[in-house]
Amino acid sequence: MEYIVKARELGEALLQTPEVQRLKEAEAEIQNDPEAAKAFAAYQDKERQILTAQMFSKVVSEKDTLALIDLKMRLIKLYPSIRSFFSIQQDLEKIMATVNLTITTTIYGMPSAEQLPFPKEIQNLAQQLLDTIGGDKNGPAMTIPEGFQIPEGLNVSELLSRLNPKSK
Repeated sequence: MEYIVKARELGEALLQTPEVQRLKEAEAEIQNDPEAAKAFAAYQDKERQILTAQMFSKVVSEKDTLALIDLKMRLIKLYPSIRSFFSIQQDLEKIMATVNLTITTTIYGMPSAEQLPFPKEIQNLAQQLLDTIGGDKNGPAMTIPEGFQIPEGLNVSELLSRLNPKSK
């Protein structure tokens, strides 16, 4: 169960990131405003209900999902502290996505940028990201299925720049 120890170490390392520290500060700021705190608690309760339903393989209605999104947007507009929290939370989610991608590519292999269905200028950014994730180690190569296409509407260059801000 050494992987559990390593996962705990990773969690402890993530606790030390500026993003987690800023998120805790943003949450404390929300708690300083009783009205914002009450509204945020209501949002978190609804979010928890949806996540709990999903964990038990229940299908969450589109109405409930849209209601949660609507509530989130209203809270963002009404309370600057909540807006700040969600913005900082996005930064942390980017880190978590990079961590997950790093773990996944370690297990399944790393594609080369040439295998990805990106324009040449994006392939260069993708290769920089892959080099960062790979830690300059030559692991197994990932096989990209023939005919793989990027989902329509996905802004790959924005995604890559967010995942690897050093490439700017």
